[in-house]
Amino acid sequence: MNHHIAFIIAASLAVGAPAWATPNQALDMVLAGEIMPLEPIQRRIVRETPGEYVGVQFDPGSKRYRFRFMQDGNVINVDVDARTGERLRQRQSY
Repeated sequence: MNHHIAFIIAASLAVGAPAWATPNQALDMVLAGEIMPLEPIQRRIVRETPGEYVGVQFDPGSKRYRFRFMQDGNVINVDVDARTGERLRQRQSY
């Protein structure tokens, strides 16, 4: 599970958004059974989404993973419910 933590740290530091979880928050929620682990969701979302995978963030308030992709010079955000693994929305950032 340590590779999950390193990945979340790198993604959080790259964006610097204060609303995103610390690695310990995400890990604690996985261990408590509140959210699904990142890896199985990540594999599916990366497989299903066109573009170059850039990274992921976790929001503990909404319990959502946000996956980021680059496609044709645009950032694509894919929000996924971390409790169920369900894709909630996909949008392009300009």
